[in-house]
Amino acid sequence: MEKSVPIKDPPARASDTAMRLRGARGLDVDAGLAFVGNSADVYVRLLKRFVQLHEHEVTDMVRQAERADYASLQHLAHSIKGGAATLGLCGLAGVAKQLEDAASEGTPHPRLVELARTLEAEHAELSRLLARASDGHGAALNR
Repeated sequence: MEKSVPIKDPPARASDTAMRLRGARGLDVDAGLAFVGNSADVYVRLLKRFVQLHEHEVTDMVRQAERADYASLQHLAHSIKGGAATLGLCGLAGVAKQLEDAASEGTPHPRLVELARTLEAEHAELSRLLARASDGHGAALNR
């Protein structure tokens, strides 16, 4: 007797993933695609890499904000802002800019913590959106 193997939906193609991301809050897919010459494969790969690269940094930023480590916080926020803006992650880039500005102005640390936690939440939401869009099931994402 043959064993039955559960059928899994194939992973979404990059172009399908990019289409599913369109209209998501804080994400300008067209701007991100324009940056990579309209290659959905490259765009989706860069989005995934962005999420991976900054996963620990956004958590570290909360700790830096709690310690009022202005210089480190400003540096990391600046780095994240640039990468996010390039990829059309306007919501994430906006929060990173606010955090960068607050750190450079010596804003009291409770506000820094609030902004760092918001940035961490935005990053986590991007990770969830990308996973849902990539799994082939995310027809209506964060709308």
